[in-house]
Amino acid sequence: MDDSRGGPDSAAAAGLDADKSDGEHGVGEKSGKTGTERRGQNWRSLLELDAQIHEKHGIRILTPEARVLIHLKLQGTLSVTTAMQLAGVSYRGFYAVLERLKQAGVVSQARDKGDQRVRNLSLDPSMPLTTDNV
Repeated sequence: MDDSRGGPDSAAAAGLDADKSDGEHGVGEKSGKTGTERRGQNWRSLLELDAQIHEKHGIRILTPEARVLIHLKLQGTLSVTTAMQLAGVSYRGFYAVLERLKQAGVVSQARDKGDQRVRNLSLDPSMPLTTDNV
């Protein structure tokens, strides 16, 4: 990871300015990206910022729940094992995280069709996770 991107202006440089709507950025302005593509990049930039701060200072700016939710938003479905690794918590700690997410109704769990031993997580479709409503 490039440490030069971890300075105090990283959030602004990553396009995480919450005060601007798509209308202010203008779809197709310079980058040619749609609003959905920019929001996806914003989520990825937030994950990168969290990782950079953790690597440099040993602290996280995102909770394990937030990291799981963002990865689910970007990837659609994750195995429990992968989600646990991305959350950065122990096996026991992850099941507490998973239980909180399920109790909140934002994550659902289902058996993998190809391997019944594997459990997959996905965002509950009734809980849209966008930069507009978080």
